[in-house]
Amino acid sequence: MGTPLSISRDLEIDLESLIGQCVAVLGIRGSGKSNTAGVIFEELLSHNYPMSIVDIEGEYFGLKEKYEVLVVGTGDGVEIEIDAGCAAEIAEVSMEKNVPVVLDLSGFLSDERNEILMEYLTSLWNLAGTLRRPYIIGIEEAHEFIPQGVKTELKEMISRIALRGRKRGLGAIVVSQRSAKVEKDVLSQAGMLFLHRVVHEVDMRVYSELLPWRKSEVKEIITSLETGNCIFVNGETVRPIYVRERATFHAGFTPSLETVATPELKQVSASIIEAIERAREGRGRKSRAQELEEQLARLQEKLGEREAKIAHLEETARTLGYIKVEVPQAPLPVLKHVEVPPPTPAIAPATQLPEQISAECGWGVIKVASEPAPASSSTLPPAVRRHVDRLVARVERCSLLERRVLGFLVAHSPGSYTASQIGAWTDCAREMIEDELPHELLEAGLIARERRTDGLRFQSRLRTFVTSEFAVYLPDIGEAGLHEVTQQLSDRLARTP
Repeated sequence: MGTPLSISRDLEIDLESLIGQCVAVLGIRGSGKSNTAGVIFEELLSHNYPMSIVDIEGEYFGLKEKYEVLVVGTGDGVEIEIDAGCAAEIAEVSMEKNVPVVLDLSGFLSDERNEILMEYLTSLWNLAGTLRRPYIIGIEEAHEFIPQGVKTELKEMISRIALRGRKRGLGAIVVSQRSAKVEKDVLSQAGMLFLHRVVHEVDMRVYSELLPWRKSEVKEIITSLETGNCIFVNGETVRPIYVRERATFHAGFTPSLETVATPELKQVSASIIEAIERAREGRGRKSRAQELEEQLARLQEKLGEREAKIAHLEETARTLGYIKVEVPQAPLPVLKHVEVPPPTPAIAPATQLPEQISAECGWGVIKVASEPAPASSSTLPPAVRRHVDRLVARVERCSLLERRVLGFLVAHSPGSYTASQIGAWTDCAREMIEDELPHELLEAGLIARERRTDGLRFQSRLRTFVTSEFAVYLPDIGEAGLHEVTQQLSDRLARTP
């Protein structure tokens, strides 16, 4: 393990695992969400990890109780007042000189706040492409900046950092009390989640998509979480933890009748302040020409991204064009005998047709039996055939829903499908598929489940399952035998009840 972080006694996590990571901290007010975010920031500052915190409530200046953090913005507690004209310079000093910054936007109106943040994040993104060193950006009340269903330039920038910042060393910590209002692409791609209590049904649905449990289980567990407790999700790791309390002053505490004194705060060194002042004086607000040049650079970058996406889609289309779909044909009837009738052609009465098919030709009547051709016998050893039968019998003992899901996925392999798509084909309700997930088939390895931007997707893993399950027979039956086993199971399991 690398450098351990002291976030919870129930959790072992190292500093290196946060490099380029997207972390989501979610939960209603009073659930411990802000404390968890503060603890993460404290741990990063303890290890001199470069960072910026976007603070729209003026809550994070308390970090200065133990750490040298530069608070910029406007209003009380701010060390340097800034505007959109010098936001980029502050960001550059932060990243180049490793100066932790709290960007206090609580004193700005919405439009001015977004303009400052856009300039700040754009500067960090561009500089990170050159320096390529670890840096993380914390964003409080993320639903204000990356709202679901709304497209803005600022939202695109934050989503870009969260989803594609890893190659540049950029990570993001998104904090929000309204999970359903945060852009789903960001949440679904977050590699690390701290899920505190929520009560709104729409927020609970978001949790149901992020956690590998039934909806009823998610609601029961999440609503029972006490303050400070949360569900930690990181890859296959899903566990309840208790996050320690912040060691620094929490300015966002809930007011009470007790007197709370603001502690003495550390001040950033004079050299850092001077460096920022020089940057502000030397550059000041950008000229119109500079603004247009930067805007052109951003547009060119977007154009390059779209051209790359078009190229990818064209390549996918070409690949689909090479896919060969073979439709099995029904066996031809077996020719029994041919009778040549007298010169006068005659048509067999309709009463004779159930057992034979009559067709009139120019030179006589051909009578063809309707019996299908005998199926070719299997070349598999008896032990293998018995194993196949046992597996089919095992599947037949599963629920009707699981058999229908498996039958659909096997018949439509190798594609992956959402619960809605499976429900449409199998006449099963999407909610049933999501609530009654095929756990037995997942554990057996017959199907796979993957979380994507459009929700959970399911896919047949029959070929992989056969390779593992019948590996002991491989020396005797070879690859051809494994293929025959796969075909037999595919034919039998695809028969949806």
